[in-house]
Amino acid sequence: MKNIILILLFSVISMFAFAQTNVDLVGQWYNAKDDIVITLFEEGQTVSGKVTWMKFPNDENGNPKTDLLNPDVSLRNRESVGLIMMSSFAHIAGNVWDNGRLYDTKKGKTYTGIITLKDANTLNLRGYIGLSFIVRYSSTWTRYVDEYLISNPTTKKRNLLIQLAEDLNKIIKKIENEKLLIQLREDLNEIIKKIDELKKAK
Repeated sequence: MKNIILILLFSVISMFAFAQTNVDLVGQWYNAKDDIVITLFEEGQTVSGKVTWMKFPNDENGNPKTDLLNPDVSLRNRESVGLIMMSSFAHIAGNVWDNGRLYDTKKGKTYTGIITLKDANTLNLRGYIGLSFIVRYSSTWTRYVDEYLISNPTTKKRNLLIQLAEDLNKIIKKIENEKLLIQLREDLNEIIKKIDELKKAK
């Protein structure tokens, strides 16, 4: 019985993971310090990102900040606002976009980038060299959410799907312990409630 439940839950999770697309990632995101907004957008089959807002866009002289640390001297005069700092992130599986190009403006360094969508409104961005575990840049971003996005039916349904997949993952971990099977019934009831809410989202 336990194995059957596990197989069913893995199947459901795989379905939701497959359903995720670039649409789940695009939008406006605050950096870890909430002082910069990066807008992620589709470019062909991949996702790119550019700086669209800065809390402090000007330097001490009142001039627009520029890409001063760029190793290419000819690019050091380009303004920070509007700068493309991410490109070519491809959705490879589930909630992961990899093999992108990530430019760290604070160091003037470029890395291979990988994005993990933690939930509907949180992502983890890492920059690495060679192998993905050789991390040179890591940051957690939060999505800019306004009232329209919160009430938008399509966004609401997508958020529910992501949350549902997370809940199913938690249940699988509990099933691995026989003593927690009793708790499974209550957890599944919560999942059913979310599915009902999902059906009502039009």
